[in-house]
Amino acid sequence: MIPLLGSFKVGRWFGFPIRIDLSWFVLIVLIVWIFTTVEFPRQLPGYGDGAYLAMGIAAALFFFLSLLLHELAHSIVARSRGVHVQGITLFIFGGVAQTTMEAKRPVDEFLITVVGPLASLVLAAAFWALGALTAELYILAPAGQVSRYLGWLNFVLAAFNLLPGFPLDGGRIFRAAVWQVTGDLRRATRWATMGGRLLGYTLMAGGGFLILQGPFISGLWLAFIGWFLSNAAASSYRQFQMIRTIANVPVTRALRPTPAVAPQASVLELAELFVAGAASALPVVREGGLVGVVTLEDVAGVPNDGRAELTASELMIDLGEIRVVPPDTNLDEVVAWLQNSDGRPVIVAAQEVLHGILTLQDISDWVARARTLGLDRADPRRGGVGEYAEPIVRTEARREESRWTRHRDETHQDGRSGAGTRSDREVGHG
Repeated sequence: MIPLLGSFKVGRWFGFPIRIDLSWFVLIVLIVWIFTTVEFPRQLPGYGDGAYLAMGIAAALFFFLSLLLHELAHSIVARSRGVHVQGITLFIFGGVAQTTMEAKRPVDEFLITVVGPLASLVLAAAFWALGALTAELYILAPAGQVSRYLGWLNFVLAAFNLLPGFPLDGGRIFRAAVWQVTGDLRRATRWATMGGRLLGYTLMAGGGFLILQGPFISGLWLAFIGWFLSNAAASSYRQFQMIRTIANVPVTRALRPTPAVAPQASVLELAELFVAGAASALPVVREGGLVGVVTLEDVAGVPNDGRAELTASELMIDLGEIRVVPPDTNLDEVVAWLQNSDGRPVIVAAQEVLHGILTLQDISDWVARARTLGLDRADPRRGGVGEYAEPIVRTEARREESRWTRHRDETHQDGRSGAGTRSDREVGHG
């Protein structure tokens, strides 16, 4: 499942980057509004509006923590089973732990998946117990009411996630079972996806029935969840197919011949280059050194009447905002990063040599062509334009004479973690 509106990073926990999608704020506002104006005044009368607002905010914040712990449980077990987790994103329908690879065995898939609902059930029991302990104390009654509702929310979260529809946890458990029986992950994923779409259609039908019967808001929300689930199932299956296709394929396979442009080139000239070629990003080069990147989306966002005056240097993405990877990096390692990069591409380079620039669109196009030609079933290490193409830019070999390296060092003094740190170290060593 891909975030809906764009996300931003809020920190790291247990080594995992935590991001919040803008759609998540809709969920928080909805929770605060319902609890403050409806549920808490009905269940616990006699308190002021300020108390109800504080209870609603507390419930929303602790539910945020509950969702995060659910996804952290998935992520920690995934890491222990050898599955790399790119990060965790919270959005309007909950959260998602984004992985760059599939589990290696059905038992790994099962353990990674089942621990999420179990964490939610443990949290439900803990909140219910806390609510019971404070139920009879007037001064703590608001806290007890919040705890009981959080227990109910966590129970619903666990129960809903266990429904047998991919990509919900229940659908993944079903996929692990079919995978164990058939030994075929592709078939198991296809069957689980069918279950996810069927569940989504059922929820949409149920929502439509409620809308006709009277509870309009509840019916609309249920139909919206069903619509999202059916689309998420189809999207997740496409994602699965893509990851399977690009597994162990080096990034050089998806590189395209890319002309370099000067910083003073107009956006109108860049538009002509994009129309004439297949590249989706162009390197901006000054005196033999890379200074930035311009993407097709950036150029498309400039009105036609302003393209003649605007230059590449004014529109380009600075190198400090772009990840650098060596040519032997696999495509599946960069896909998850690209999906959360807000349109920023990846630079493929090593030993002061720029091999090319890669975007998510480049990878999608490569996958489509590979499937059309049947090359997705061929030896992934054989051939590839990138392996034979001449380097676009060759900078000075010595570190102290390289404009690119000096710029990179200035913009990365705070360091990077994971694959980015390894890549940053490799680039610039001649």
